[in-house]
Amino acid sequence: MKFETRNKKKKSRLSYSVFSLFIIVFLLSIVSAGTFKQWDAVEIRHPIRLDGAVSSTILANITIKDPDNLVIVGSSPMTFDPASEEHNFTLVGGNTGKLGTYTYSVTASSANQNLTKTFSLDITPSGDKGLLGYYFLVIILSYGVLGLGIYKSDITISMLGTFALYFVGIWILFNGIDVFKNFLTEGFAILTLGVAFYVSARAAHEYIV
Repeated sequence: MKFETRNKKKKSRLSYSVFSLFIIVFLLSIVSAGTFKQWDAVEIRHPIRLDGAVSSTILANITIKDPDNLVIVGSSPMTFDPASEEHNFTLVGGNTGKLGTYTYSVTASSANQNLTKTFSLDITPSGDKGLLGYYFLVIILSYGVLGLGIYKSDITISMLGTFALYFVGIWILFNGIDVFKNFLTEGFAILTLGVAFYVSARAAHEYIV
């Protein structure tokens, strides 16, 4: 594997293409609605209406069950926020260690009416859900840029490809892929970081020599 430089115009066009890849990679931080990151605190907010009105006099209690259907919060009071006219409750990070779907019921009561509704939220390694195809696209593009750089013996494109792989590898190592985080995702992350390190070290050596 030997690298060489290309003319500035070609390198510039390819660099702009790779820059767009980095924009896509950074979009991995998008959080899906109703989905939260493992071990993070979750703020649950609901506008509660009884008799068609929102009021601070409405008393609301919340009961939360984890993915194993075990009660982790039992009939705890929610706080009314007059600014947003919502009742809220914060589920502390120590209670979001299990991956999966949490169900919770909110019971509201006033002088004339009682109402109970059930909701759910998802806890995933990264706070993402339903983005598996997007993850695969980013991985393929990252490896594709690296492969293009090696094929063209272009050190600039190859180095940019390794930077993308470093980011992808570190992200997957800590956050998994979509809702998955296990020894397979960790193994793939380590492999990706190894490829990035080998190619970048080889390219840097040939560039210096």
